[in-house]
Amino acid sequence: MRLAIFTDTFYPQINGVSNTLQYLSRYLTQRGIAHVFYAPEDKSGKTDAGEYPVVRFPSVPFALYPQVRLSLPSQGALRRSLEAFRPDVVHIVTEFGMGYSGLKAARQMGIPVVMSYHTNFDQYLAHYGLTFLEEPLWQYMRWFHSFAQTNLCPSENTQQTLTFRGIRNLAVWSRGIDRTRFSPEFRSESLRRELGADNRLLYLYVGRISAEKGIDVYAKSIRAFNERHRDRARFIFTGDGPYLPALKAMNIENTVFTGALRGRALSEIYASCDVFVFPSDNETFGNVMLEAMASGTPGICVDAGGLKDFTAQGENACVCAPRDARALTEAMTAMLSGRLRETIRAGALRTAGERSWDSIFSGLLRHYALALPHARAV
Repeated sequence: MRLAIFTDTFYPQINGVSNTLQYLSRYLTQRGIAHVFYAPEDKSGKTDAGEYPVVRFPSVPFALYPQVRLSLPSQGALRRSLEAFRPDVVHIVTEFGMGYSGLKAARQMGIPVVMSYHTNFDQYLAHYGLTFLEEPLWQYMRWFHSFAQTNLCPSENTQQTLTFRGIRNLAVWSRGIDRTRFSPEFRSESLRRELGADNRLLYLYVGRISAEKGIDVYAKSIRAFNERHRDRARFIFTGDGPYLPALKAMNIENTVFTGALRGRALSEIYASCDVFVFPSDNETFGNVMLEAMASGTPGICVDAGGLKDFTAQGENACVCAPRDARALTEAMTAMLSGRLRETIRAGALRTAGERSWDSIFSGLLRHYALALPHARAV
C-alpha cells in the first residue's frame, strides 16, 4: 500500500494534527509502508526533519492566524508528483488549501480518498466575529466530505456532531499516547525550582495560546484564584499563538510563559507540574489532556467536545462547565487537595495506559484497505 497524505500543518509546527501525523509517519515507516506528506512550505526558520517524507509547496500566512500557512499548489506540479509516487489511497487531513488541491487531483486520477476531520472551524468563527459564515461553511463541508470513502472522526462526540450536520460515511479514528515520551519518570525537581514552585503548586497549560482555546476564561479564573490563594500556586503557560501578547499584557500575577516546547523539555514540564488546566471547549479530541494524563499530572478540563470521550468527573479528571470562569476557579481550588489530586492521577494513568498508538493506527490501516476498491471516477 502507498499513501499520499495532504495536510495544511506539519512538522515543525506544534499542534495536535501535526503531532498525530508525525506518529503516523513513524508507524508507517516501521512497517515498510510507503507514504508522502503534501504540505505548505514552512517559514519558521526551523530545520525540517529529514525523517519525514514531505513535499512542500509555496504558501502564504492565513490572514486571521499568521502562524498558519495556506498553499494552493499548481495542479500540474501536484499531478506530476502523484504520478511519480503512484499512491493507492489519498488521505486528506484538511478541507482547505492542500486538502482541496489533493481532492481535486485524486478525483481526476481516480484515486480513492479517505478523509479525517480535525478542527471545529464553525466554533472558531465566533471568536473572530464571523458567525454569518457558519451555514456556508457547513454547506462546503458537506460537499467536500461527500467525496470520501470514509470520513474519520477523532471522537464519538465529533461523530455525533458531523452526523447532525449531514456528513455521511463516518467512523471513529481515535488518538493514542506515546508512554515513552509522556511519563511521570520525566519529573524534574530542578525544573520545578526554575518555575518557582517552592511551596506552591504548579498549574500548567500546554497548547496554542489563542482566543478559541478559552484562555480569556482561564485568565479570569486565575485572577479570582489569586485573590484568595495567591501564595499557593503558580500558573505556567507553554505554547505560542496570536493571543499571547494580549495575555502577557494583562500582567496577571503568578504567571510564567515558557514559549513552545518540544522533545524532552515538553516531557519534563508535563511531569513536573502538579495540575494541568485545559479550558478549551471546542476540541475534536484533546491530545494535550491525554499527554498530561500519561505524565501523571491530574487535569482540569471542560465538559465539551472530544474530551467527553475519555474524561470522567472525579475519576480521571476534574470536569467543569465550559466557558464558566467561576466553575473553573472552583475546580482549581479543589485541586489544592492532595487527596483529590492523587485520586485523579491514578485514574488518569489508567486511562493513558489503555491507549496505544499501535492499536489506533492498525485500525486506520483497515480503513485504508477498505477504500482501495472504491476509486471514484471524475
